[in-house]
Amino acid sequence: MGFPRAFLIQCILAVQALSVAQADSGDRDISDTVYRPSLISLDTALDIAIKANTACREEGFQPTTTVIDSMGQIKVQLHSDHAFPHTIQTSYRKALTAASRRTATSQIVDNNEHESDLVHTFNAIGLTTMGGGVPIYQKGVIIGGIGIAGAPGENENNKGFDEICAEQAIRSIKSLSTTE
Repeated sequence: MGFPRAFLIQCILAVQALSVAQADSGDRDISDTVYRPSLISLDTALDIAIKANTACREEGFQPTTTVIDSMGQIKVQLHSDHAFPHTIQTSYRKALTAASRRTATSQIVDNNEHESDLVHTFNAIGLTTMGGGVPIYQKGVIIGGIGIAGAPGENENNKGFDEICAEQAIRSIKSLSTTE
């Protein structure tokens, strides 16, 4: 039993169409057709996480620090010996929010006062409006985010300790920044 004639004709036409399409796009660079996200390396993520966790612990806190790549995947998560269990998920949500919204989580509510249901909406989709999440940029491109949970309170300038530790760690690496 062979293939039906109509099927064979369709296959031949499909191969011809592909050949024409390939010939037409021969001068096109693959970068035009493939998306390549900028992702933080494991070594850089680990360096940032250790520095942030250490900075918070030096202030007497027991945080959980999570560093994610720009696609939301956890690269490193450090859970201090006496950190509360809920800080694991909270630090991840802070990192995810900062990376996806491309701004520090402490700024989100202030920048969106007109959205009264923002906190509920964010909670429903796994994000958070709690401070302590900071985006990680390299040369103006988002490469990840860091979230710290377990360093409650603010300094005399009303800046959260979670965010202070995160920013300090990011800025310790010369090629990185917390803004575009």
